[in-house]
Amino acid sequence: MIDAMKAESRRSVRTRAWALVLAGALALAGIAGLSVRAASADPTLPPLTPAELLGKVAAADVPGLSATFEQRSDLGLPALPAGVGDDETASMLSLLTGTHTVRVWTAGDQKSKVALVDGATESALIRNGSDVWAWSSEKQEAVHSTLPATKRPSPTVSPTEAIRTLLTKLDGTTDVTTSGTGYVAGRAVYQLILTPRATESLVGQVRVSIDAEHFVPLAAKVLASDGQEAVGVQATGIDFAVPNDSIFAFQPPAGVTVTARASSGKGEKAEKPKGEAPKTFGTGWATVTVVTMPTTGTDQQAKALLDSLPAVSGSWGKGRLLSTTLLTAVITDDGRVAVGAVVPDALYRALGSR
Repeated sequence: MIDAMKAESRRSVRTRAWALVLAGALALAGIAGLSVRAASADPTLPPLTPAELLGKVAAADVPGLSATFEQRSDLGLPALPAGVGDDETASMLSLLTGTHTVRVWTAGDQKSKVALVDGATESALIRNGSDVWAWSSEKQEAVHSTLPATKRPSPTVSPTEAIRTLLTKLDGTTDVTTSGTGYVAGRAVYQLILTPRATESLVGQVRVSIDAEHFVPLAAKVLASDGQEAVGVQATGIDFAVPNDSIFAFQPPAGVTVTARASSGKGEKAEKPKGEAPKTFGTGWATVTVVTMPTTGTDQQAKALLDSLPAVSGSWGKGRLLSTTLLTAVITDDGRVAVGAVVPDALYRALGSR
């Protein structure tokens, strides 16, 4: 993890721009998670209005849980040109395509574990009190840091927490309705539908399934504006018992490389990239972020990657367009990057604004 961060700081502006685009897609996938499969007979549950259901989600407090999620994505990412991309890029892209298994354990706000399981390999982030471990079984590397004594939120974010954060931040940009009941992982759920009002949004709907007993989001799916399912994660099994303490007691295997990271009471600050601060345009689902990257040279792989994208131009200048099912980005020749879950015209308007 630390080696990757150091490598990232040495990359050219174009490579960092591409990474920013992929990170944006991954972030969107992270909050958009979870898909619902219909049961043969829907459960009969007490009726709840959308506001009542959202209130219960916001107030939900479970002492612990163990869950397994199946995550799948079909974002329509363009294929990399031949010979372009290293193992890190390939690994990042693999998270945005296909199907993956995520396992989650929580026991209050001081103990949590999230693990991405890919066959026999596992990448995990574990918090046990003040101890935080990042572990990669494939690389046989572990990074250990210690949180300050002051209480902090857990550094791990489960799919249910990501969806809950999304639901509690809804405002006038979204139509919220309910759509009956169903089952997820054998548990009865309410079904909630979020429909963006912004016509520029590439997100057509987000459909969330919420546990009818504990009011924890268990499943949802994101439909693109054309009605196709783009991202989904679904709980395939869940247990609301508090996990055993041994789940969070991580010990690196013998021979594993361990990197220690110091943590001060004020927290560590990441090195800020040079250039102007990011600017945002629009609101809600139609938000566009524009970042000006420092103007440095480009390596050959980054140039080949950019040259493989369609060329676009307008009153704002010239650049390259990356278009996926849920995310659009423009990387301009003068070092600006505009990203949003919007149609290209919204990015062009943002780039043309001063």
